[in-house]
This record gives sequence, structure tokens and C-alpha cells, in this order.
Amino acid sequence: MSKFHIKKISEIDQNKLKDFYSNTFKFEKSIQEHYSWRYRLGYNNFEPIVLLVNDEICGHAGLIPANIKIDNKIRQCIWFTDFFVDIKYRSLGFGKLLTKKWMKICPIQLTICNQKSLKVFKKLDWSYNNNFIKKIKVFNYLNTIPIFKNFNISQLSIKNFTKDISIEKIENKIISKLVEKCENKYSNEKTHLIRDESWFKWRIINCPYKKDIFILYFKNEYVVIHIFKKNGIKRLNIVFSLNGINQVLLNTVSNFSKKNNIDFMSYIGKKEFFLDGNIPGQKKLNFAFNSENALQVQEIRENLKDLQFIDSDIDFI
Repeated sequence: MSKFHIKKISEIDQNKLKDFYSNTFKFEKSIQEHYSWRYRLGYNNFEPIVLLVNDEICGHAGLIPANIKIDNKIRQCIWFTDFFVDIKYRSLGFGKLLTKKWMKICPIQLTICNQKSLKVFKKLDWSYNNNFIKKIKVFNYLNTIPIFKNFNISQLSIKNFTKDISIEKIENKIISKLVEKCENKYSNEKTHLIRDESWFKWRIINCPYKKDIFILYFKNEYVVIHIFKKNGIKRLNIVFSLNGINQVLLNTVSNFSKKNNIDFMSYIGKKEFFLDGNIPGQKKLNFAFNSENALQVQEIRENLKDLQFIDSDIDFI
């Protein structure tokens, strides 16, 4: 029987850890080199854990520490991210073992996960729903075809074509405005994700791709967008919208995207905003959550109604 251990990443040789991240997770280089940002290390003293078999890293359970208000009380929580078990050790119980160890880090756990991971969480009595949809809207279909896309790779430059929209780079003063408006918006909601100054500064100001993040102002809307190129395709993610997804917002950001030669626009919205059925570019998200307190689980299931790109790692996975 192989010897195995589960340890915090701070207890692992850092060169070995960096090699593992480099070889296992094929993230953008800017994210790969900033895993302390990726996992918000230092906040609430929570950190990812790894599975070692014969002193080699063979599994990983990442996290993002955050806060959540449940029934008018602010509590600590963690987002489950970057779950991995080496193919040699799958179907041997290591995934379940690693997850159970991870669950002891913090009493409230959240995740947006794929079907394989959801099977593990369901075995551990997690709850889940499909109340949120991820939508990809395509503006330039030709640029999705390999033979054409290399002919349409312009320099990434952002222009404002209308007096009705203002676009700015992200700065501390803007974060202060967002925090104030979030506090006002959620003041009467007893259950919601906490997006405070610490959260926004970690997620946006300290972000390694901050140069690609902008804020749009129009009709009292504050919309944080991430514009980037990948494989020759220009993409826009709606990272955060103060008022959630609505048709006016989508029309405005779509027009902005078209004028800036954006190929894809992606965002998360509540299920009731979308058409039912298998719609191209539309995917139900598995939002899973767990707590030892059944009343907290019920509150999350029934009253957490605002999930966006900014909350987990969906913007930068």
C-alpha cells in the first residue's frame, strides 16, 4: 500500500508545488505564476491542500476564502476550486478522502462544479441547484473558424463610441463606489454573498490581469468587464454588474462589444432570465453548497439569488 498524506500547500516544497501547478493546471501564465492571489492566501488563514503519495503531489483541492451573510449573520465560507486527483489514483477513494479533509477547513462550503465533481459532492450530502446559467454570446462567427481567425487579430484596444457610456480603468476610488453601492443594495437582504472592500481589492485591484479589467457606466449601471484575447479570439466577460443581468445591460454591452470587435461575450444570470431547453451557448451551472447546519443550507438554497463571475474562479479557470 502506497503511503499517502494530506498537507496544506504551505507545508510543501515550493519548487515541487510550482512544478505541479505548471504541469497539471493549464492556466494562463499570469494566473499560474500568482497562485497566492488565485487562492487568496493570507485571508482567514485558509489555504488549499494537496494529496501526496510516496512524497509526490497526486491530488489537489483549492479554495477561495470569502464571507457570506446568512439569516443576517456574517459567516466565513470557502469556494471549492481546482479539484484534481491523478488518473492513477482515481476510483480508489482518494477524491472523497481529499474532499472530506477539505470540508473540515471551514464549516460553510460553496462551489461551481462540473458533473464529475458534483457526483463526489452528492455522495457527501451536499445540496445543489441549477438556478444560474452561463451564457456565451457570439458576435463574430467567422473568427471561431481556424481558417479565418488568424486574419482578424487586431491589437487589443478599447474605444468608447457613444456619449451614453463611460469606460474607465479600475482604480481604488471606483472600488469605494462599488462597495458603497453594494452595501446599499444588499442592506435589506438577509442572505447574500459579501462583496466588501477587501473582496473587491483582492479580486480586481490585486488581480494579475488588472490591465484587462474595465468598468462601464451607463444609466446608473456599474459593470465590471474583463476583455482579453485567447487563441486569437477577443473575449469579454461580464465580471460583475451591480444590478445583475438585465436586457438593457445586455443590449448596451453587446453594442459596446460589437464596436470593439469582440468575438464572444460571456456572463452569468438567473435561470428565469433565459429560455428553457438546449440553447446554443447556454449552460446550466451546478451550484453546490454545504454546511453542517441544515438551516444555513436551506437559506442558501432559497435566498442566495445573485451569483456572478466575480464570486468564484469561473472568470479565470
